[in-house]
Amino acid sequence: MLVDLNLRHKSIIIMGEDQALESRTRQLLEAKAKVTVVGEKFSRTLRQLSRSKHFELVSCNPLTSWKQLSKKYKPYAVILATTNRPFVSKVASLLRADCKPLLYAADMPDMNDFNMPAISKLGDVRVAISTGGISPAMIRILRKRIERTITLEDIREVQLQRVMRAKIRSQILDPKLRRICIYKIIRNKKIKESLRKGDFEDAMKLATKQVERITQRSLNM
Repeated sequence: MLVDLNLRHKSIIIMGEDQALESRTRQLLEAKAKVTVVGEKFSRTLRQLSRSKHFELVSCNPLTSWKQLSKKYKPYAVILATTNRPFVSKVASLLRADCKPLLYAADMPDMNDFNMPAISKLGDVRVAISTGGISPAMIRILRKRIERTITLEDIREVQLQRVMRAKIRSQILDPKLRRICIYKIIRNKKIKESLRKGDFEDAMKLATKQVERITQRSLNM
């Protein structure tokens, strides 16, 4: 089951090897997590990233310093961006004997409390692809295939829904009529054409008229 964890402002400890560590660190920072990277040496890229807000590098041996790290940072999750299975096993033992945060280890689904799917980012659209840790190679192929199917019009439609949602909720009290209004906007051919052309202002005007019609309908009920 795919679950979209809300990591905003949550404490995450991450350990691992340079390239994978950098990639996961960037993902966590994008998710607005409070990230602590623990290790005995760090790449230049990580040192540059450490200037970011809510990001800290801690130089120590995580196996011998775990109790202090756990007490200070109280991690919600620990992410191990490494394929070193003996290291992962030792860390997992420490975690489960202590504060019991969620654990993720790269390419070791049997060790994990959750998996981190590949994410396609297209405007405000996020698509998660996971094989449950079975095939990272297939994830990359499927991600590219999915990205080709999502059009610029789809992305603009999401942007339009973001703008119109507050208007719909404030003007239409009946949940059924709200759903009707949302789908009428999505299926409206004139709105689709405006979005296809990139005329967002015209799409907004047409969507607003649709909301006004449904609002009037709700008042007459």
